[in-house]
Amino acid sequence: MWPNCPRYVHRYEKVKTSRYVPSTQCETPLAGWKRIDIVQDSLARKDQGRAQTAGGLLSVEQWFGKVAEGSEEA
Repeated sequence: MWPNCPRYVHRYEKVKTSRYVPSTQCETPLAGWKRIDIVQDSLARKDQGRAQTAGGLLSVEQWFGKVAEGSEEA
């Protein structure tokens, strides 16, 4: 941890909790980047194959499109 001058720390307001925060009340969804087609071979064994049930595979371009539009899937 490095102490930093607070002038560079932005103030923010929490709008809502991310759906990716683990909870005992529901299963945490698969992170959207884990649906990118070219990363499938690098995923942990427990996540391999989950993209199909989480909405299918995405190309890198589709993923960045979701990020750019602020999609909740990103």
